[in-house]
Amino acid sequence: MNNLKPLNIGDRVRVKSTGQEVTVDQISPHGFAVIKFNSGGKHRFLNHKLEKIPFTESVRYN
Repeated sequence: MNNLKPLNIGDRVRVKSTGQEVTVDQISPHGFAVIKFNSGGKHRFLNHKLEKIPFTESVRYN
């Protein structure tokens, strides 16, 4: 039923409603995550309103 990927501290995630990319700062066992915005503010979100950003390697050109 719960097919969400678990969040870890330091993960880059995207807020589903706005598309803004943020960093996970704290995780609660009750389904909340405290996220840190790039502008410096912090806010608490429900985990199901966040989505993990897939890891992409940077492309190196010669």
